[in-house]
Amino acid sequence: MSENYMAKKLFDEGAAAYLKKDYKKSIKLFTQALKKDGKFALVYSSRGTAYLKVSNLKKAISDFSHAVRLNPKYARAYHLRGLAYEKMGAFAAAFRDFDRAIEIDPDLVAAYRSRESMLDNTIDDRLQMQDAEIADHLAVMRIAQFAGDNTLRDLEI
Repeated sequence: MSENYMAKKLFDEGAAAYLKKDYKKSIKLFTQALKKDGKFALVYSSRGTAYLKVSNLKKAISDFSHAVRLNPKYARAYHLRGLAYEKMGAFAAAFRDFDRAIEIDPDLVAAYRSRESMLDNTIDDRLQMQDAEIADHLAVMRIAQFAGDNTLRDLEI
């Protein structure tokens, strides 16, 4: 079997473990996948998400950072790294990552919601209201799109 095939197989097994909430096993499998082929931003992002679930924030941030180095247009990796920064208390870095995720993918509702929750502690009510309105609009658009063509836009771990 090719290294690429094995990496994908290990990734699939890691994703299955993650969905079963066996985060330590998923980290192990994602790590094995990266040893076979370390060029998949999705694997770094997925392992980072598992690290986030077990509160290993430094490793999570490292993996999300690696994912965005591999794919600078990976909005979800910026968003997830922002969540890790927020959990760590690095609010300025979190806010920058949420902004970057929105800049790359203006339809990424989760980034608007995350930025909105951070704004709860600021005085910029106008921007918070704007984010809430955009997030609500995008959620309605996603539902309408899903109902219209019965396909998922993308898979998110």
